[in-house]
Amino acid sequence: MCGLAGIFDLREERTPDEALLAGMGQRLFHRGPDEGGTATGPGWGLASRRLAIIGISDGHMPMANEDGSLRLVFNGEIYNHHALRERLRQRGHVFRTHADTEVILHLYEERGAAVVEELEGMFALALVDERQGTVLLARDRLGQKPLHYGFTSDGFLVFGSELQALLTVPTLPRELETRALADYFGLGYVPAPRSIYRAVRQLPPGHRVLVRRGQEVGPAERWWCLDYSPKLNLSFADAVERTRELVDQAVAARLESEVPLGAFLSGGLDSSVVVACMQRHLAQPVRSFTIGFAEARYDERDAATTVARHVGTDHHERLAEPADAALLRQLVRHYGEPYSDSSLLPTALLSRFTREQVTVALSGDGGDELFGGYRRYQFMALHRYLRLVPGPLRRGLARLLLAALPAERAGRTKRGELRRSLAAFAQEPLACFAGFQEILNRDVTSRLLAPVAGSWTGHYLEDWERFLAAGTASDPVERFLELDTACYLPDDLHRKVDIASMAFSIEVRAPFMDRALQEFVATLPREYKCGVRYRKRLLQAIGQPLLPESICQRSKRGFGVPVAEWLRGGLRDETRALAGDLRSWDRRGLLDPATVQTLVDDHLAERQNHAFVLWALFCLRLWYEEVDTL
Repeated sequence: MCGLAGIFDLREERTPDEALLAGMGQRLFHRGPDEGGTATGPGWGLASRRLAIIGISDGHMPMANEDGSLRLVFNGEIYNHHALRERLRQRGHVFRTHADTEVILHLYEERGAAVVEELEGMFALALVDERQGTVLLARDRLGQKPLHYGFTSDGFLVFGSELQALLTVPTLPRELETRALADYFGLGYVPAPRSIYRAVRQLPPGHRVLVRRGQEVGPAERWWCLDYSPKLNLSFADAVERTRELVDQAVAARLESEVPLGAFLSGGLDSSVVVACMQRHLAQPVRSFTIGFAEARYDERDAATTVARHVGTDHHERLAEPADAALLRQLVRHYGEPYSDSSLLPTALLSRFTREQVTVALSGDGGDELFGGYRRYQFMALHRYLRLVPGPLRRGLARLLLAALPAERAGRTKRGELRRSLAAFAQEPLACFAGFQEILNRDVTSRLLAPVAGSWTGHYLEDWERFLAAGTASDPVERFLELDTACYLPDDLHRKVDIASMAFSIEVRAPFMDRALQEFVATLPREYKCGVRYRKRLLQAIGQPLLPESICQRSKRGFGVPVAEWLRGGLRDETRALAGDLRSWDRRGLLDPATVQTLVDDHLAERQNHAFVLWALFCLRLWYEEVDTL
């Protein structure tokens, strides 16, 4: 696991400044504290920070092929590198290292840009081909590893694992993308391919871009997508058996490590299945780690302890507190743009805690998207029948019920769930689904961003609509599993885990992201995954022989923070300051002061629960202070 950065001359063969490259690499030190390196040539420069996991003694980067015509920086793990190495040896390739990085170089000599199609794992890479005058940028199928690229005013392409590496380059324009800011207040993150800066893009998952000197940089090419269209005629029992085999194989493939290895264990079904499978393959107890909260609605320590005792892990836990929010300043610098998913904080605390004992941790990330674990999928299954009620009647009934229902004042309440469901009841499918995803409705977003009027036009909804139109799923519920897997999972969850874990130099591996597993489960009927009355039916069946029944039947809890309570309690002064000091921190003048004041007053007086948007404002303020120095 590493951090990568680089510069490529789009016009001539100007050799980049090594001091600038070193500075880009230094910004990524936390991603690879074991060693760093730079390399330059005519028109290109690469920088790397390495966290040594496999091939510790000889996997140095940037890595060259035998004649020096190829140079590679790579972030991730290739789980099929042994099989690829053996095949390439039989074809006459000679290897000098034990690292998976070298396998990519030799495979590129045979496949060119198609090299990524044979790689099983998580990765972002940049490969310079001097003979062709090209650089290949590519990202793994499901977007576990991030990659940003941008264009300077003096004709260079710059790229890196984190946005902050690109911001080291003085000629990179800093003009904000106001559409991205509107997306941020809608979702809590900026979805790919946009970034908060107009000159910078995020490379989407399963995409590559081949840049050739002297030619215009075209759009990124999608080289893989998950296909939900073919459906197997398989009994549920046979589907369970085959899925269990694939989950077990995926876990086993992610156990290779030359450094200590453990697991994140929340007590939810996803991470519990992963830990149970790990323990079956390891002779020693798995070291498992949990973060808890004093607020019972957010605390999962009891469930995690139940799993740990049942499976036999060496279990460790720690409590999160409001004072831990101070860690957000460091995370914002690594993120490089506004991000307000509150689970970033406990994920970072868990990573820091886990790193005290191990360097690699397995997680249950992606289980909800794969097996249908979110409550919104249940509602979308129900929505098919609710739409039989005429639209005007639905909307009128929803308005009446919402007016009669008291406002939500805290997070994770039955009342809050009911209000969101009633609001969704009145909408058509896409708007209904978005209602479960959005942290702030579009009317309030428009008022909040009134100083930049016209910035809100529903950009991510337009993106989602285009995606659904071109998607492979036909089932009305599975269409949204496909959407979440392609958008929400990489743009929010994977990026969060990458930033939070690499901030403390720990590699996180997600077995549910295994390609063979993903492709198989996509071919199963949606009814095997979720429906109106159930979620994760398939995964529950897999977990039953491995885990206590209470864990298999346990309701999902998101890995969030008690934001509403913290903002009224330990962070009350910071909440007041969002409005009171607005002109001092909103230096670009993007926010409407009256709207911010109303949101703060209503939340502190417990008239409304505005926790999500206030947390978004809190994180935006940190970004202004830590990153955006204009």
